[in-house]
Amino acid sequence: MAVAAVVVSLGCGLPALAADEGQGPMPLVQPLPAAPAAPAEETPGFQAVRPLAGAEAPAAAPASVAAPAPAPAPVAAPVAAPAPLPVAPVMAPPPPPPAPPAAVTAESGMPALLVQAGVAALMIVIGALVAGLVGNATAAAGRRREEAIRRKSAAATLVIELEARIQAFEAVPVPPNADAGVSFVSATVALADLDYGWKAVQGALYLLPERLAGHLAVHYAAVHHVAKFIKGQSFAAGLRMLQANRIGGHPCPDAGIMREAHVELAAAFRGVDKIVMGLKSIS
Repeated sequence: MAVAAVVVSLGCGLPALAADEGQGPMPLVQPLPAAPAAPAEETPGFQAVRPLAGAEAPAAAPASVAAPAPAPAPVAAPVAAPAPLPVAPVMAPPPPPPAPPAAVTAESGMPALLVQAGVAALMIVIGALVAGLVGNATAAAGRRREEAIRRKSAAATLVIELEARIQAFEAVPVPPNADAGVSFVSATVALADLDYGWKAVQGALYLLPERLAGHLAVHYAAVHHVAKFIKGQSFAAGLRMLQANRIGGHPCPDAGIMREAHVELAAAFRGVDKIVMGLKSIS
């Protein structure tokens, strides 16, 4: 039985050995592929890229070490592209802070700093001087304009009042009759009280010419003096009427007194027309 088994195994292994002997041993190192031929020049001036002449072929690996087979490249699975995220607006960076001034050395920076300080102080003084001059000129112009307006207003007021007083003086009756005496007293008192314009312009009287203002003061004072005198004489005449038990009538001064008062009143109005002309020239 043992002999039969050995014979059967030898019979089965002989064809395999014969096949191995016919093929021969497999080389361990595979030959390198031949370099591709240089491409033919398509144009006469075309310079083809050729391998360097001094380049050496890579050294052959030792026979005892077999070259490892190249590993197959992994196949990348298709990946779905992610949805784009919303892009936030990019804020502009804040401006960089100003660079601090360079340190001023005591040798080179101090004179320049003193010169700059002196120039700045000089400019401030010049600016203040110019501003003061301009301010004073503006204030003076405004004051002159205001004074001119006040002067014209005072002159116009006095012109209107003096013309009214001239008309009132022309309406004063001439004594000596009794009716004329009563009217003379009332007209003289009313004429003296017609001085509201004169009282209103007392604050601006200094704006008028001195001679003109003096004539105005004399005129108003004279009229007031005559009116005060006539009032006193009328009061004395009333007392005499009461002492004589004369009931009724009008107390009036004597005819001579009234004539003297009328003369003084006419003297107070002498030259008033010239005063009016002077005031009109101002206004």
